[in-house]
Amino acid sequence: MNVIFIDDDEDLNYLQEKMCAQSSRISNYFIATSAHQTLDYLSNTNTPPDIIFVDINMPVMNGFEFIELYEKEYASRFPDTQLYVVSSSIRAQDRKKALEYESVQGFLEKPLTKEKLENIFYQYAKT
Repeated sequence: MNVIFIDDDEDLNYLQEKMCAQSSRISNYFIATSAHQTLDYLSNTNTPPDIIFVDINMPVMNGFEFIELYEKEYASRFPDTQLYVVSSSIRAQDRKKALEYESVQGFLEKPLTKEKLENIFYQYAKT
């Protein structure tokens, strides 16, 4: 499975990298500290990501802006990619807005745990 994580929190990225290294389901992963890094990565890859996990609250380009740009420029190129919003936001309107995007499959509360990842991977395998 090819997975991308987008989060500006270096500590969370470190933990996510450790989880990826321990997961037998992840064959390739990319961890970005910004949406712009991910857009550069997507522009230069021929390997479609299976799942993209994106934080909402990031500087310069937030998660919602990333998703809008992703849907406009990349969704047709990577039609099977699923997006999940991962956030510490407890605002109901953030959850509602996230789930209104066509490419977003779910909204997860931080932190992203091994159990949450395994559940997402299980659901992905069923599609």
